[in-house]
Amino acid sequence: MIDSRHRRARLGLVSVTALWGVTFSLNQVALHSMGAATLTFLRFLVASLFLLLGFGLRRSFWQGVNRAELLGGLLTGSLLFGGYLTQTEGQRFLSASLAGFLTGLSVVLVPLILLVLHRGLTRRQFGATLIAAVGLYLLARPQGHEGLLGIALLLACALFFALQLVAVEYYRITTAAVIRFTLFQMATVTALAALVAMAPGGGGLLPLHASQEAWATVAINGVGASALGFMAQTWSLRWLNSIEISVIYSLEPVFAALVALIALHQREGLAVWIGGIIVVVAMVLVSITPPGGATYPQESST
Repeated sequence: MIDSRHRRARLGLVSVTALWGVTFSLNQVALHSMGAATLTFLRFLVASLFLLLGFGLRRSFWQGVNRAELLGGLLTGSLLFGGYLTQTEGQRFLSASLAGFLTGLSVVLVPLILLVLHRGLTRRQFGATLIAAVGLYLLARPQGHEGLLGIALLLACALFFALQLVAVEYYRITTAAVIRFTLFQMATVTALAALVAMAPGGGGLLPLHASQEAWATVAINGVGASALGFMAQTWSLRWLNSIEISVIYSLEPVFAALVALIALHQREGLAVWIGGIIVVVAMVLVSITPPGGATYPQESST
């Protein structure tokens, strides 16, 4: 039975997904004046500080923290780091709309990962995977060698994001408090991105000549898309399961394509749009739960 809590969770995730779609175009602008690792570091530094200053200064915030919750934050944060670094780097070679479609393949991968962990692959899910492969071919065909590198990076990004969602579902159901768990994730990404940014060729931690648009992107990404976005993801797992969330995430490439068209005037060829539509269809098809098969996580304490 779907009640008001499920509806609020879905509405919140749709809002977050729309914001994530916007960030593809924002990131493309920001990458003109700062490196991928630097952008990743700064956005998650802002997210970590937002959560720490907003919630973490109270002693009660840290009561009940346990080893499993900390390790879960480190694991899921590491997966997030891999996802955002490969996504941001891949956007150097691809349009915002195409990057959105490829990132959205995490929707296909979430149920496949769960199937590997729990049960066999159904014919519908196998067929949807083949459909997605056709869509990918149409997306990749006109891109050239640099585009192929970008596609490889975005496919890795999709895998990282799928693994992160599955892992967050596990820890959210067991031990994790929403805000504290999100802070652990944000801090982990910040630390890992700082190491990469400080390495030779990493771009450094503070881009002195970054544009105003780039700094605005850092702020929007940090507070909205990262801190609040992943709080919403963790909170929504009280009422929704990871496959249901992945269906909602299938809207992300649609938002990314629309914003890229309106804001950046990026017009893809017909084959790319057809490929993107095929991928979205595959996303939804592979994520549909058979009648009577939907299950919802139980609420856990925070």
